Amino acid sequence: MPPISFNPAMLTALLGGRKTQTRRRLPLDLPMQQEPSRYRYLGLIEEGALFEDVQTRTILPPVPCPFGKAGQVLRVQEDVAFHLVVLSIRAEQVRCVTEADVLAEGLKSVVVHGGPVTWGGVEPTGDEAGSFHWYNSPVEAFRRLLDSIYPTAWARNEWVWVVAFKLKPGA
Repeated sequence: MPPISFNPAMLTALLGGRKTQTRRRLPLDLPMQQEPSRYRYLGLIEEGALFEDVQTRTILPPVPCPFGKAGQVLRVQEDVAFHLVVLSIRAEQVRCVTEADVLAEGLKSVVVHGGPVTWGGVEPTGDEAGSFHWYNSPVEAFRRLLDSIYPTAWARNEWVWVVAFKLKPGA
């Protein structure tokens, strides 16, 4: 059973039932990470993700997914009692994230004192324990969280695995 790791804020979101999706960067040494806009994702086959070089019309060898495939059970590294069942896996560029994706990633939305909705609650400010950044847009909140984990990913529109999952019953 392969492990999967989450930072403390994401682990809290997972255990609270808010996090049902995660994005993990493909290795930076792959061609599609060197020039992200030059490649197109074709889909997932048994051996991994297929990408096409849009300039040469060449299909690259499959990129194996470290999270297996739908049905795979992953062990949460920080708490061995928790297991996740993979529902689906795909590859996409990070800027393809939608508001629904942001919610599935575990970000919170709150309204404080009748003000506008703010998004965040998972990216620590570093000021004090339990203090988080908040943003006016769900996508901006996700971008900032992603920047704190993968500093170049958003700016370069890098490729990520998108893993949707559910908590395994009895875990």
